[in-house]
This record gives sequence, structure tokens and C-alpha cells, in this order.
Amino acid sequence: MKKSILCVFAVATIGFANSVTIDGFSSPESVIVKNQDVYVSNVGKELNATAKDGDGFISKLDLNGKIKELHFIDGLDAPKGMGIIKNTLFVTDIDSVKGFDRKTKKEVFSLKFDNVGFLNDISIKDNHSFFVSATDVGAIYEVDIENKSYKKVVDFSVANGLNYDHGILYAVKLGSKKESMLDGKGRLYKIDIKNHNQITELSTFEGILDGVQKVKNKIYVSDWVSFKKSGIVRLYDLKTKEESVLKLTPFMGSADFWIDEKSNKLYLPQMLGNKLTIIEL
Repeated sequence: MKKSILCVFAVATIGFANSVTIDGFSSPESVIVKNQDVYVSNVGKELNATAKDGDGFISKLDLNGKIKELHFIDGLDAPKGMGIIKNTLFVTDIDSVKGFDRKTKKEVFSLKFDNVGFLNDISIKDNHSFFVSATDVGAIYEVDIENKSYKKVVDFSVANGLNYDHGILYAVKLGSKKESMLDGKGRLYKIDIKNHNQITELSTFEGILDGVQKVKNKIYVSDWVSFKKSGIVRLYDLKTKEESVLKLTPFMGSADFWIDEKSNKLYLPQMLGNKLTIIEL
């Protein structure tokens, strides 16, 4: 296994990480872990994030990266962000959110959004609702699964990754604005859901930001940097406000990752490389 170093700029080495990479995916965009199962959303061979071409699917792996079912759920168009409530796997698919029973694979939920064509990430709020980002219209919505309804929470241009934690929604922007969403000027923010959805900018770093997850006092953020082998994972310390980077071999498109706190593993899809990298933090 390849050894890499986890370091903080201008500070000191924090520790080491081992990694393993699995091939065979089709534009993997997002990862989520539940118990012993790892789910990976695949946009499809064409890597067209908004095409209704039916070539998208969800893969199922074990915690070590062994593929249980490459095509666990088929027939999607361009699946991206995922979330799990009880036994239902929710996934965004262009203009809809769909839910599948994780045991039977049957579709048990479907909600279409009006005038939206790029639903992106999902973050669970509670057993009845979750947040969804819409990159194309610059908005974050809250979905009520019991009523099969949604409402806009806040305007948030070029919205991408989301992570909800105790009343705070951490969110990143892909770029600075819709007209130039890949300008490398996306930032990390927090949205105080309990305080009138107040938005606060956190990071000084900028990038083509995708996934975000809070682990203890640190926020992890994936950054494409550019559309080649240059993707990285950034860190932001909520207490010290220090910014750092996981020092690993650059990724072929660092998309919407997942950190499993039980195993202390980072599951990161390399969207342009059709790979999934698992890193022991």
C-alpha cells in the first residue's frame, strides 16, 4: 500500500496515511458509507452531468473496497449526491431526488423539482428531511420525505457540497458565480439554520470545491483545482482557523467524498479517473 503524509502548512506533520485505489467505475461522483456498506454514484461513461441518457448507476462495496455489486442500482441518468434515512438510499438525479430500499433495490421515493436541472449534493437533517443543493439555480432546498415536498432554504450561488451538523449547514461553492462556475474561486461557508439561515464565509482558500464533511473540529473539503490530475483535499480547523491540505498524490478529479469516523477512512471518488481511493487517516 502506498504511504503518504498528512501535513499542515507552516505547522508540522500530523500523521501518516495508507491508501488503496479501486478501478472500474464510470465517472464516480459521490460516496456514502452505512455500517458495512459503501455506495458509489456513477454519472456514467459519457460524464454528462445533465444528460438524461440512462447510463448512471449506484455501486455497492465493502469497507475495504471490494466490489459487491458494480451495478447495485441501474437505470439512473446522472446520479450524484446521496443520503441514507433508515433503510432508504436517497440520490439526486438531475432534476429529481429518488429513494431506493437498500435491501430490495426497489424505488420507494421520487420527487421532481421544477425549473432545476443540476441537483447536486444531499445532507441528512433528521429522520424526516434532508438538504439538497442545486448548482444551476444557486439554491439549497429542504426536502420533507413524508409530504414529498421541498422548499428553498437559502439562495447560494453555484451550490455544491453540503454537510449538516447540529443546526449548522456547511456548504461549498463550485465557483464564484454561475457564469464562471469553474473559475477556481469557490469558498467554504457555514449557514446557521437556527439563526435565520445566516451565511458566514469561513475559508481564505479558493478552488473548484466539491465535497465537504465535518469531523470533530475540522472541515474537510475536496478541490478539483483544475480538470486534470491535480485534485486535493483541504482542511479547515474550526477552532484555530488554520488551513491545511492532505499531502497525497493528486487525484483525477476529487469529487464528493465520505469519511467513515468508525474506521477513520476517507473514501474519495476520482471522477475523471474512474477510480475510488480509500485512505486511512
